[in-house]
Amino acid sequence: MIRISTQMITERSISSMLKQQSGVSDTQLQLSTGRRVLVPSDDPASASRVMGLNGAVDTLSQYQGNIDRLTSRLETEEGALTGATNLLQRVKELTIQGNNDVLSQTDRAAIASEIRQLRNQIFSMANSKDSGGEYVFAGYQSGTRPFSYSAGVYTYNGDSGQRELQIASDRTVADGDNGFDTFMNVATGPITTINTLAPTDPAPAAITAGDITIDGGNGNGPVSIGALPLAANPTDRTTQLLNAINATSYQTGVSAVNATATTLTLTAVGGTGVTVAIAGTATTANTGLSNATTAPVTSKQSIFETLDLLATELEAGNSVDRYITDVGLALDNIIEIRTTVGGRLNAIEEQQTVNEDLKLILETHRSKEQDLDYAEAIARFESQMVALQAAQQAYVKVKSLSLFNYL
Repeated sequence: MIRISTQMITERSISSMLKQQSGVSDTQLQLSTGRRVLVPSDDPASASRVMGLNGAVDTLSQYQGNIDRLTSRLETEEGALTGATNLLQRVKELTIQGNNDVLSQTDRAAIASEIRQLRNQIFSMANSKDSGGEYVFAGYQSGTRPFSYSAGVYTYNGDSGQRELQIASDRTVADGDNGFDTFMNVATGPITTINTLAPTDPAPAAITAGDITIDGGNGNGPVSIGALPLAANPTDRTTQLLNAINATSYQTGVSAVNATATTLTLTAVGGTGVTVAIAGTATTANTGLSNATTAPVTSKQSIFETLDLLATELEAGNSVDRYITDVGLALDNIIEIRTTVGGRLNAIEEQQTVNEDLKLILETHRSKEQDLDYAEAIARFESQMVALQAAQQAYVKVKSLSLFNYL
């Protein structure tokens, strides 16, 4: 015979109500959070999958954040390069205009002044900052102003580094270009330079046409500079050579200037080199020339230095043939880098779309694993409430039972 005490009835009733109340509380929490899995013990397998999906979604969010930063940095760089492109195109126009012999020296000085202003604008663009206050063209040294100018010297204070940001699990993209390759280490056109000797004959003899030829390496072949009359002295002969060489420069591409009163500097821009040939009545003693072929030399210098030299030559009234090529090469360099920036912007835009699609897929799977079925949860909640209310009412009835009610 089992004895059922009032204490036992009370304990079991309260235990049952607390259990049902716990179930109601859990369901209420699910409804308020919208989550089916509140703690790992609710569904260990699903909780494990949700943790993995959360990590993947967070990683994609970081990639998207990197893309946003990349876009901002590259758009700033593209803006600076676009501005530099427009300014260099204007410089090229001015250089061609300034190379016209009909211009007065006042006109050339005005062109030189504008070129210096354009150089200052390009210099300012080279020191551009992004929205975060970092310098765009400083390489890894993004907190250091990349370009400075002092005592006629342009200095690059950054480095040749290129920062990379990850935009996918196996893909990184550079967030900028260093200023050294962009503005400092820029190719100039091939130039051939020849320094003549001073004639040693005190009264250089006349020279027959065809005895001095110059091939400027421009495809026109050897060109005779014509006949030269008897010269009074070495200085007179040097002046004759100067005029004769410059008179044929439209054919040879070779121009001459006085290095001293009795020597010349011959210059050819572009081409494969300069060949000077003397024969017959022309000798080294009466011309200062000799049979020789001189190869062109190429070099690299900053865009700023090129523009400074161009302005100086214009102010001096000299020919600026060579700077037409140099400015063109500087422009090509900027355009080439600008093209790579545009390619990177296109690439990260495509990757951003891929990341968004993948993130949506992962979030959909995560939703299936952890999100609540509201219809099922509401039905369960109502059922649990009915059961709890019934248990409470039953407890009240049972608790009120007593043998004294039947005596």
